[in-house]
Amino acid sequence: MKTCFTWSLLALLFAAGCDSGRGPDSLFAPKSTSGCMTCHNSTIAPDPLVTNGSGTYGKHISHVQSGGIPCERCHYTYSQLVTHMNGTLDTGYPAVLIVYFDSTNPSGAWINDTGPGTGTCSSVSCHGGYSLDWYGTGVSGCAACHFAQMGSRRPVLGANGDFGANPAMLSHHVSGTADPTPAQCQVCHEMTQHMGGTVRLKQADTGAAIAYNPTSPNTLEPFCLSCHDADSAVSTFTSGGTPTSPFNDGSTMGQVPHRASIEIKDAWNKTYGHRQKGLTCIGDGTPNTGCHGSGHGTANVGLLARNLALPNAKTNWYNVADEPDYDLCFTCHAAYITVSKEAILGMKAGGNYATDLFNNNGVLPAYAIANIQTLFRDVNLGTTGKTYDDPVSFSSNHENLHMYHLQIGPAWNYRDSIPSSIVCVSCHSVHGSNTQWGWVHDSLQFSHVTGSGSDQYGMIGAAPLSLLGNYPTSCTFNCHDVFGTTTHSWFEPSDE
Repeated sequence: MKTCFTWSLLALLFAAGCDSGRGPDSLFAPKSTSGCMTCHNSTIAPDPLVTNGSGTYGKHISHVQSGGIPCERCHYTYSQLVTHMNGTLDTGYPAVLIVYFDSTNPSGAWINDTGPGTGTCSSVSCHGGYSLDWYGTGVSGCAACHFAQMGSRRPVLGANGDFGANPAMLSHHVSGTADPTPAQCQVCHEMTQHMGGTVRLKQADTGAAIAYNPTSPNTLEPFCLSCHDADSAVSTFTSGGTPTSPFNDGSTMGQVPHRASIEIKDAWNKTYGHRQKGLTCIGDGTPNTGCHGSGHGTANVGLLARNLALPNAKTNWYNVADEPDYDLCFTCHAAYITVSKEAILGMKAGGNYATDLFNNNGVLPAYAIANIQTLFRDVNLGTTGKTYDDPVSFSSNHENLHMYHLQIGPAWNYRDSIPSSIVCVSCHSVHGSNTQWGWVHDSLQFSHVTGSGSDQYGMIGAAPLSLLGNYPTSCTFNCHDVFGTTTHSWFEPSDE
């Protein structure tokens, strides 16, 4: 029979407490990870982070070091068994219950243990109720937990996740058809408080933690902008990437087709844009949220929350049937009547813009409104001698220029490389612009000018006009270089 004196000797050797007390150093007190590791370290065997610490056997590393899971989550009450510290390694004896799950996994069970190197976690809620062979080569790393629904957490990996393993995801931060590796996940995710209930991301330049609050989507904005800036991501990367290729997946920021990726922070801080209207990065595409549905991946291109057809292969003049191609823009703009689809693309039924022989190729107005509202319109009489009264050489006498530009193509290179018809983002700098009129790309040098009397017109100031074929406007067929006089858009009076 062991005496307390014997236990005291063990306490000196193992830095553990005596008797059945509940103090922090008692052998019988519930232990945190650090408590168990007081004994189970590289000095006193077995150290599970060493004996089961690499390759297929490296599950302790994933759970304890990466996941921050307490030992007693899976070894509940084992420290109180008489077989504990009896000098025998109990993993070789299936009858000794080393694995016993706490209340976090009420249905969890350790099964198929027939001796050393065998055993399966069954019905564990952490793994979505799936059975996983502890020693097997099945799901590992981040995917071991995040391939299934976990409480309120959606699956982010696997066939139902956010990345390439889910064929429904048209865009994702880490390219390819496979899920990101744990090292790639940790480029963005700060893990020191993993499983603490809060998603924590890394500031891309310093590695400092940024806590994300889903009820306040703008809490993620500093994280996004820390990477999408001129110096990209300069902190140390576990994936072996570089500042301009942090995921080590072959995609490079600042190069085609990702040229805009390093310009977003600069654009976001410009005078005009969606930021000034209260939008942020992440959201569902409605006012006061953001345009990007996820930082992982979405079913729409560009990580968008709603569809914007990019590239757009249609060549017909715009009609109501094309509304789904612009779902993202139209849904949000419906809340702002001056930039709704009707305000931008509509015109008076029976008016000059709707009845002009060549306007919209003879198609009736998609949206009939009392009076034309958009100022991106043009009166081309060719008879007044005014410099902004362009001759009718390419278009018609009266043009709703938004309607005119949409889907005449392919005339534009999406992402500076993929042929597409013209869409909203061909001209509009959606992240921000210093151009007041329309928030268009600053390289257009677009301005509003006062003409004779009450006349008002817009004008492209870029010179030479051949520059419009360059990024970011990326015109495939540069109309303005060929028909230079069309740089004027005479909008007032409307002459409707």
